[in-house]
Amino acid sequence: MATGVHTTRPLSEKLADLSQRAKAAEDAFAAARMENKQKLDARIDQARTSLEQVKQKIQQQAASANERTKSDWQDLQARIATRVDKIKSNVNSQKQQFAADRAEVRADWAEDEAIAAIADASGAVEYARYAVLSAAAARMDADSTSG
Repeated sequence: MATGVHTTRPLSEKLADLSQRAKAAEDAFAAARMENKQKLDARIDQARTSLEQVKQKIQQQAASANERTKSDWQDLQARIATRVDKIKSNVNSQKQQFAADRAEVRADWAEDEAIAAIADASGAVEYARYAVLSAAAARMDADSTSG
């Protein structure tokens, strides 16, 4: 993700700088062909020093970028972990609500079953009363005919 946050200068300036460095290297090569060994060695030392400075600058930039990348990665991981925790919390809440709803439904069903059982028992008691009275009447009829 290339944004202004990660670059200190526009790309066009960096390319212009690169072009100037390439031109300087070309000029140094042309001059070196005409210089003596001592001047050439001095140019090599100067180039080596310049190269070391560039190398250190690049390493610093890379370390800085690496730290930003680590920080960005940690931020991203934290945001994802927060989202996952929220999703888990929502799922757990929904499970609890579902369990509560199921418990309510089970309680309603159990109450309905109890009401039905009471109605069945009430009907059985009424049937038993009818049966007892019928049995008593049958016994009376039997006793009056046999006697």
